[in-house]
Amino acid sequence: MPAVVVHRVVPTPVDRVWATLTDFADYGRWIPMTRMTVDPPPTRVGWGFDGRTGVGPAGFVDSMLVTWWQPPRRGDAARFAVRKTGRVLAGWADVVLTPRSDGGTNVVWREEIVLRPEPFGRLVAPLVDPVVARLFGAAVGRMLAAAAR
Repeated sequence: MPAVVVHRVVPTPVDRVWATLTDFADYGRWIPMTRMTVDPPPTRVGWGFDGRTGVGPAGFVDSMLVTWWQPPRRGDAARFAVRKTGRVLAGWADVVLTPRSDGGTNVVWREEIVLRPEPFGRLVAPLVDPVVARLFGAAVGRMLAAAAR
């Protein structure tokens, strides 16, 4: 799948957006039928988390490993990135939060999701990508709405 890019400008301060988007244990609230398991804190490069999506025994685990971790500091941009390491999904996510002069935040979330084995995933991508992009965009939208509360 080519990277999905979600770009939003929100009126919420960067530290509140960061707190919501990096609460990986809470991702089950935003991703339907998903239950999260996370490594012990603190979050850092090399830290991991899993999202098990499915109903009953039918489902899969989406494992991820943090590859970049830069919390917000004194008006600088914040960024985190993860790599998908599971047996079902490959890919990555890269999220940049830039504080705005009006107190809001510019959010750019890029993510690539590829079914494994990757040659198969790339072959079926034209069928799967539009659905994934819609579902993914909606999940990010729900996360940002929660950060604004």
